[in-house]
Amino acid sequence: SSPFGTKIHLVAAMSGGDIRIRLDGIPDSYILTDKCGFRDSELVDFCWAFRLYDVLGDGVIDASQVRLALSWLGEEPSDKAFLTVMNDIDSHGKGVMDFQRFVKLMAKFDRSMITEDELVNAFKIFDKDKSGTIDAIELQDVLCKLGFSVNPLQAEEMIQAADEDGSGECEYGEFVRKIIENQ
Repeated sequence: SSPFGTKIHLVAAMSGGDIRIRLDGIPDSYILTDKCGFRDSELVDFCWAFRLYDVLGDGVIDASQVRLALSWLGEEPSDKAFLTVMNDIDSHGKGVMDFQRFVKLMAKFDRSMITEDELVNAFKIFDKDKSGTIDAIELQDVLCKLGFSVNPLQAEEMIQAADEDGSGECEYGEFVRKIIENQ
């Protein structure tokens, strides 16, 4: 849910039995037929940005508003990249976009960024002894439980790849930097 209490749930469309995604608390014009692979929390963020610039409340924004919404979401494409993406999504050149098209436009950008909360939770899973660091034993244990066949030497090599200070363990900061650089 969002600060406005927006929740996402699936509803069956009236005709054809197609699945539609509806966001509670916003206009019906924001109903989606395709989440484009995004998590619900990302769709809520997109909804916020779209709604911010949908000043008429008619469920569409123009190209300049799309650019502002992108900026609000942290995307700053070059003019050329923006025009390319707009032309891909708005192939008829109408210059306006509904929420579904906006979500499709967002799929053109790399939105696989991991949130800090997700990183903290992932780190806690690996940090079994709650020491604030991950060692090769903890890494091997978790990876084996997840079904990965990892021997102690492989686990040690993984820790060394992330261990910037040579301590033999991966601290939270090192863990975060390694995850972010590999996104």
